[in-house]
Amino acid sequence: MSLNIDDYLVGIVIGIRFRANFKIEDQLGRIVDKILYSDKSAFNPTIFPKVRGYQDSKILYNEKTGDQLHLNNSNLILDLNLDESSNFKKEDINRIVNSFEEQIIKEVLVEYDICKINRLGFIKKYFYKGDNASKAFIENTLGNQIENINEINLSYAKKITSKEALLKKDISDYDNVIFNLIKKTTFDEIFISVDYQSYFDPFLEKAKDIDFDKFMQKVNRFDKTGDLTWIENRVEGK
Repeated sequence: MSLNIDDYLVGIVIGIRFRANFKIEDQLGRIVDKILYSDKSAFNPTIFPKVRGYQDSKILYNEKTGDQLHLNNSNLILDLNLDESSNFKKEDINRIVNSFEEQIIKEVLVEYDICKINRLGFIKKYFYKGDNASKAFIENTLGNQIENINEINLSYAKKITSKEALLKKDISDYDNVIFNLIKKTTFDEIFISVDYQSYFDPFLEKAKDIDFDKFMQKVNRFDKTGDLTWIENRVEGK
């Protein structure tokens, strides 16, 4: 039976980076209230029952599930687990993405006039555990040229120039994909993360200029490339 890596998706991270905006620090409490208590919020106190506050940042979190939402003067990061003990499952991803766009981008970021958007990011995290899975991956990746390898940490990045940057001389937007694979010595497990990032040069002037649907299309299109298939084949011994 062939490995389908999507079966081993265990978490996602959605992030937005913007130019340091210090007025956010004065509004952190109001922003948190809006995220938690807006009508039909997908990120309500059931999801994030606790808030940890610092002078320049807030962290909404759930000790039971490990879910978190970080907000400071230059970043907003939503980090969710997708397993049986979590509030969200793999089949909820589209709903999470839609809620993030509608409630975080279109409401919070637009209402509080967050400007100069530098980067969007979406991380998919996979955890694969199976009989001799990590041993098979090492053997099918490094071969027999190096003996007694029982731990591996593989990372690489791919830069993708946007069509707009190719067509317009004043646009230097690009995408970057960071791929990490970690196998520890004492466990027959493989952790994989795929971090898809879109950079804007020049920055997007306003949060309302974010085309999040277009960004997610690129994220999902990348899943169809050969990178994850390469991992599947190495674990399966192809």
